[in-house]
Amino acid sequence: MLIGIVGKPSVGKSTFFKAATLAEVEISSRPFTTINPNEGIGFIRVPCPETLFKVKCNPNKGFCIDGQRFVPVKLLDVAGLVPGAHLGKGLGNKFLADLIQADVLIHVITEASR
Repeated sequence: MLIGIVGKPSVGKSTFFKAATLAEVEISSRPFTTINPNEGIGFIRVPCPETLFKVKCNPNKGFCIDGQRFVPVKLLDVAGLVPGAHLGKGLGNKFLADLIQADVLIHVITEASR
């Protein structure tokens, strides 16, 4: 699964991405610090079926710790989208093309960006 991280410039997309993946990415308060998309792997924690079936699991992907399964997901951090991006304003078409491959989007907003 690929999760795209979207939002306006300077709302914390890369900060969220870095916290979720532990990847080293540039973080700055200036707009458009991210130009090329950042990709990384994060983990979603879910209860492991091993507790239900009373067996020790050995997942093909991810890992289990104390009855909790950590399922890997790919995250994609793209540059901030600006009004008119869908019309090609700025590098909008490039950013939107990067997102088209995502299965789901996380929209990052801040109080100031509303």
